[in-house]
Amino acid sequence: MGLVIYIDMDYFFAACEEKRHPELKGRPLAVGTSDSADKLRGVVQTCNYEARKYGIRSGMPTLKAFQLYKDLQYVKADDAYYEEVSNAIMEYLSSLGFPLEKMSIDEAAIDVGDLGYGKANELAERIKEEIKQRLGLPCTIGISIGKVFAKMACDKAKPDGLLTLDEVHLHEFLKSTDVKKLPGVGSKSYEKLSAMGVKSIADIRNIDPLRLVDEFGSFGRELYALAGGIDESKVVSEERVLSISRERTLRGLEDQQKEIDSMLEVLSKEVIAELNKRKMEFGGVGVKVRYVDFSEKVRDRSLSYYSNSYDVLYSNAVSMIRELSRANKVRKIGVKAYRLGNMSGQKKLF
Repeated sequence: MGLVIYIDMDYFFAACEEKRHPELKGRPLAVGTSDSADKLRGVVQTCNYEARKYGIRSGMPTLKAFQLYKDLQYVKADDAYYEEVSNAIMEYLSSLGFPLEKMSIDEAAIDVGDLGYGKANELAERIKEEIKQRLGLPCTIGISIGKVFAKMACDKAKPDGLLTLDEVHLHEFLKSTDVKKLPGVGSKSYEKLSAMGVKSIADIRNIDPLRLVDEFGSFGRELYALAGGIDESKVVSEERVLSISRERTLRGLEDQQKEIDSMLEVLSKEVIAELNKRKMEFGGVGVKVRYVDFSEKVRDRSLSYYSNSYDVLYSNAVSMIRELSRANKVRKIGVKAYRLGNMSGQKKLF
């Protein structure tokens, strides 16, 4: 079973409103279903952590929320705006080149295969940084085998955290975690398991698996497997990969152009390696430059043919990025291959 990186945006709707209205940041804030003029008749959809300190929670009537904290800031939910931000997040995650499953508007799972825990952790740190830099939003990430354990790691690390559950830490985690934290275990299932003497997730292994199946059906088999550290839940990619990109921060050497050219070679080779792994070709090349003042510029170039050639990718990237890098001191660069297609020999695009 390969590794899964699970990304969950922290208090997503409220965080989006803080981004759009910076004056709200740091103040107890709730996002609800009703207009501001009729805010006492709605329901809280989400709230930031400042509001949660006062006991305010999702699903709570706004009237009760204001009773808990009378100076609560309130914004009506803007679904179209949140969907737009979500699409930007998913597009970035898709560009990493790994199978991606959108779990909800603010959650996603990435199958990084046999990348290994060390590199998966590095990738997760990069994802957190990129989402923060690009969109100004915090997220929490969990890493483990399978979606269930990765999500549980993510839940444990909230807010704005990163937790890796490798084989050693996973078994300790299962021994110390209440069984009600296991996804799919509701109040009725929890009552049944408690009656069987189950407290921690690992305790489930003390129950005869046939009894679990009798009590819970097929979910009983899954419970027994999860309690033993076996998570067979897989990332189901619903969308094809639209692009593959790699980015890297420069070290700030004296000869900036030389460092950029050298970094472009590395990034281009990484993109080509991922394309070859997936047996894909590209019909477009893109570059991105982030300057030291954190402003960004991008350039895209469509080709008249498909290719999987490093030389084609690198030469196009160099010509575009040199133009952009003359303007200012550069902090980070990126290379992207897009207009992807299955490898089947070069073919005309238009």
